[in-house]
Amino acid sequence: MNGGIKYEKYSGAGNDFIIIDNRSWASNISLFQQEEFTKMVCSKMFPDIDGVIFADRPIDRRAAVRMNYYNRDGSFGAMCGNGSRCLAMFAYKNGIAFDRNFVMEAVDDFYRAEILDDTNVRVAFPEPKAIRIEFAIPVKLDGGTKEMTVSYIDVGSDHVVLFVDDEKNKQVLSVKTHEENPVNEFGRAIRYHFEFAPRGTNVNFVKVLSEGEIRIRTYERGVERETLACGTGIISSAIISALKGYTKPPVKVQVKSGEWLIVDFGFGERSVTELSLTGSAKKISEGIIE
Repeated sequence: MNGGIKYEKYSGAGNDFIIIDNRSWASNISLFQQEEFTKMVCSKMFPDIDGVIFADRPIDRRAAVRMNYYNRDGSFGAMCGNGSRCLAMFAYKNGIAFDRNFVMEAVDDFYRAEILDDTNVRVAFPEPKAIRIEFAIPVKLDGGTKEMTVSYIDVGSDHVVLFVDDEKNKQVLSVKTHEENPVNEFGRAIRYHFEFAPRGTNVNFVKVLSEGEIRIRTYERGVERETLACGTGIISSAIISALKGYTKPPVKVQVKSGEWLIVDFGFGERSVTELSLTGSAKKISEGIIE
């Protein structure tokens, strides 16, 4: 690999990523190689990370950097909320972006990042692409098929949001506390549900704590297990909880890692406006991939 490829490991509220500055023509990992590269390093070197972020040259001059994000299974094409904050901090600290406020590209959208301090980043998101509030789906489990009440939202990545204290869901989950919820079992069943084919979906289990706070646990598509945090899941859960009247923005969201993040937004006549996610982005280590 031309003497090795330098990487930095970042954590966004518990989501861990390897970030590679991929802008050099000399040592560039092409778009056609990035999937296999991700699967290789995740399986052989980094069993604990959730994905790989390539800091690539932007397509549009308005952006300082382009984020090409791959889940650890090599899947590509969805936005990563926690990864966007990590890339923003990486770009600022490595001189890729010269100001604290700059634009990033990801998938087919623009995202404005603001470096708040040495740890925290705010990223502005475009409005959701699709929303479906409260509908029933049959979920196939070992004990048979059971009906659950869910909502769906696409914020650059597909998400199902279900509330654990909903009476129907509570009976199906059959647990006493949010910590006992079988996130991997139920998450996997919903992730592959025909209702969300062919792409599948991420699945968020939400507990409302107050008018301004919720707690979530997320099964992530592409990682294929519960993760310590999911940025687009945080955004999705906050929006759906507000649309259902459980909360009012800004919404504080606690994730599996224990960290709190803030989702702020407004409501237009038929849209979600001024959407942003604020949370941590911390460098953990760095090294060389030989």
